[in-house]
Amino acid sequence: MKIQCIDNESAFLALRDEWERLRLSSAEPSYFLSHDWIRCCWEELKSSNELRVFVVRDGDKPVLIAPWMLAHVSDSRFPATLLAFIEHPETQLADMLVHQGSDGAQVLDDLLRYLLAQRGSEWNFLLLDKIRSDSQTARYFALGEGVGTSESENSHQSLIISLNKTWQEYLAGKSPRFRKTLRNIVNRMQKLGRLDVRTYQGRPGAAEAIEKLFSVSDASWKVADGIAITSSGKRMRFFKDLSEGAITAEGLRMVILEVDGKPVASETQVIDRGVVYALRSDYDERYAESSPGTFLQMEILQELFASPYAEYNFGVGLNPYKTRWTDERRQLMRFRLYNHTLYGRLLRTVYRCEPTLSQLPGVRLLNNLLAGKSS
Repeated sequence: MKIQCIDNESAFLALRDEWERLRLSSAEPSYFLSHDWIRCCWEELKSSNELRVFVVRDGDKPVLIAPWMLAHVSDSRFPATLLAFIEHPETQLADMLVHQGSDGAQVLDDLLRYLLAQRGSEWNFLLLDKIRSDSQTARYFALGEGVGTSESENSHQSLIISLNKTWQEYLAGKSPRFRKTLRNIVNRMQKLGRLDVRTYQGRPGAAEAIEKLFSVSDASWKVADGIAITSSGKRMRFFKDLSEGAITAEGLRMVILEVDGKPVASETQVIDRGVVYALRSDYDERYAESSPGTFLQMEILQELFASPYAEYNFGVGLNPYKTRWTDERRQLMRFRLYNHTLYGRLLRTVYRCEPTLSQLPGVRLLNNLLAGKSS
């Protein structure tokens, strides 16, 4: 096996065709592992991280691609440099691409041995988050039979709705109060004017959809908190790039609710192997009393229950508005593997023993010194 480290953008971009061939023949051919998606994510993340994409080859054929980056962290704990997925906040799951015809455990062993022996001086621990608990990677780390002993924990959860029923059957399983609330919202919204729900998918109409999406975001309550799409030029560029990529545009949907031609609510979705992921939902704060966000959610679900899709995923995070619709959940995992260096072992002890250990005066002093603080 040969292992290649890609640490510059030109080589990363040149890998696209091989990347996509491997993705389509891998055990996890997710939209979120496509080269287009990772490229869009990296464009936003590259200013504060270093590219580290590792390719394991059997001869000239890639059998594993690890879409990673070097990230530097310094908080109340010891400063550290970690290897992590090129993981954007909108990423719903992450993993490595491993060819189905290869010995996945052996290939992963080879990669980890290389990281420890050849590149151990540049990282303190490996942090892999948002991995499906049933993935090949999760099974490898959970067994603990590989190169190093990893630590695992539940990380993110997503609320989901199975679409194997009708809208009416779904409503029948909800409380009378819930159904009455929806009827009241419909009545309030209908008083506002002509209601239209428009769905945009693929490159045709993408420019129009993006402008409407930004219009809603710029009028949402998230602007005041600095977390709206339009609060960051990089985040706006990210969504524009998604709508222009050959693969990402095809799986991207933007659903816009309009009142008399004015966009008042939106949801950005990704379609991935029969699952509809909600990345972003926004509504115009000026229409808050009429609940346009809830109205649009109802319209989206009615359409999806009549579609061939298998599942609707609200996206990572257990926000209160999501729990009104469902209590069924999907669990993602986080795996951490420490370098075998003295500092790597020290970090493992600190992370395991916090918060008790961090309160010891000597440890606090050492932490401050390493972080470059005088006291």
